[in-house]
Amino acid sequence: MLGGAWGAKELTAAAFFTGFGILAEVLQYQRAKGSPGTIGFLPFLSIALISPNGAAVASVFFAMLIGEIIMRRELLKAQFNISQQVLAVTVGIIAYKGLGGQALLLDGSALFLPSAALFVVYMVTNKAVVALVLALANRTSFASELARGFKGALLNDVLALPLVLVIALAYERFGPVWTGILAFPMLGVRQLYKTVFELERINEELLQLMVAAIEARDPYTSGHSQRVARYSRVIARLTGLSARKVDQIGTAALLHDVGKIHEEFAPILRKPGRLTDPEFEVMKTHSAKSAALVGKVTQFAELVPMVRGHHERWSGRGYPDSLAGDAIPLGARVITIADTLDAMTTVRPYRPPRSLDEVREEIARVAGNQFDPRLCAVLLTDEKWAELCLEVEIASREYPADGSHVDPENAPATQRSMQLRAP
Repeated sequence: MLGGAWGAKELTAAAFFTGFGILAEVLQYQRAKGSPGTIGFLPFLSIALISPNGAAVASVFFAMLIGEIIMRRELLKAQFNISQQVLAVTVGIIAYKGLGGQALLLDGSALFLPSAALFVVYMVTNKAVVALVLALANRTSFASELARGFKGALLNDVLALPLVLVIALAYERFGPVWTGILAFPMLGVRQLYKTVFELERINEELLQLMVAAIEARDPYTSGHSQRVARYSRVIARLTGLSARKVDQIGTAALLHDVGKIHEEFAPILRKPGRLTDPEFEVMKTHSAKSAALVGKVTQFAELVPMVRGHHERWSGRGYPDSLAGDAIPLGARVITIADTLDAMTTVRPYRPPRSLDEVREEIARVAGNQFDPRLCAVLLTDEKWAELCLEVEIASREYPADGSHVDPENAPATQRSMQLRAP
């Protein structure tokens, strides 16, 4: 399927798109969640359309190899990235030719169906390889990792297909010089992506910094908000909520205790033993004060009810508003479970951590009283509980309760280390 002689046109095209690919790799940017992004798929898929044979595969290989060397990537990551891209392009070309696709340099035309097949197979293969590695390393399900890979990227992937066709057809009709001129706006798009994602990353890091500063007051809850945010995202996803809702709940969970920055909480947070009734009454005000602080940020307006209600109980005996049942915001119900999960699985001055089996029994016991029974019914199924337990294990390594934060870049098998690069 990849055979055929490489003529001067094929070699010229391969050289041009190798250079384009190297430039795209060198100019990759860092996304908000820490994973790298690049427009490398544009030259890789364009050369696959122009010369769907070994020349395209060689172009991708050398572009990736030189790019990884320039970026001084670790050997294992470099091998993974190169293999991932070469495999994806190879499988994509096989699909393209299998549906009757021809080299643009030969006939100057392209069938939409083969081109779409090339694009889809390339994207799916890329994400599937990453999902498989993460599923094996993290002992999670392949389907859940694949869903994460596509989350938030599907629209960008679909919108990118016309760009690939435009670049390939421009090269076929106008040659490398004009195509190079055409590529400059693509670099502008890349710069726009870079700026947006850098702003998102800065905002996220500022939130993390603020939360860490607050938790520094309490030696027994270091990393608590980060772990609760992680558990909240997982619980929201496992119970079938949309990607947008999952992100909202995760951010609200990260901020659920920011009200503790007020000075009246400082001596109580440092107290090593159980709280007195008056101290507990003071602590009960933190959810309302957290909501008030979060409400000062316009873009967090939708998070305020979740933050305010994270200590409400399904029975109506919570605080600050004594809401009951479905009157409690859904996000708050999720955070309540995550908050309790973290409290039970970490050391407290008055008790050791509970085992996950004990936690499961306790959640089942108070479902319908403290927690939303429908969320609990889904979460306590064997498969979903096992996935949540794995998240607890990972979070305990990345954000240990002793305050020694582990950078996810150096943590084992994190999505940050081998994430698919995409716009």
